[in-house]
Amino acid sequence: MPIRKAILLTILFVCGASAQVVDLSSLDKLTNRAKETNTISLDGDNLRTASRFLSGDDPDMKDVKTIIEGIKGIWVRNFTFKGKEEYGKNDLAPIRKQLQGGGWSKVLESKSESDHEFTEVYLRTDNQKTAGLAVICEEPKELTVAVITGSIDLERLGKLSGNLGIPNIELKHKKKDEE
Repeated sequence: MPIRKAILLTILFVCGASAQVVDLSSLDKLTNRAKETNTISLDGDNLRTASRFLSGDDPDMKDVKTIIEGIKGIWVRNFTFKGKEEYGKNDLAPIRKQLQGGGWSKVLESKSESDHEFTEVYLRTDNQKTAGLAVICEEPKELTVAVITGSIDLERLGKLSGNLGIPNIELKHKKKDEE
């Protein structure tokens, strides 16, 4: 191997290892099978540019801007399919393989047999601080993979919901009398 190529590969490896960005390009092949696709790819510079459009007068928007300051990137791939079983475990294998190392650990796994839904949440920590969040949501006709990297305050992260193309996520809790 020529020395230049070895140096380049070493630089790429070191840069990639420190950033710990999860490569979602293996999901690109699903675009042709899906009836609808949504892709969000915001690196740090794009996030900061987008945050300039947030109102500085609104206290919630100020919080969103503060949260964005520590985030290095947000990547989302969402696919809606016409029928069931248009994607499989093999399509997600490269993503899951990346999430098995590099400081990532699975912190949540939720499976609903009745709804045929499966969700996984991974966190990456660096010096006891959250440095990444990855979510894989599988439904019969929909697949979503989201990755956020950077300094993440999990308590404040929910404020990004509904902003910068991130879906509005509402957690519903059943009351005991509703169960």
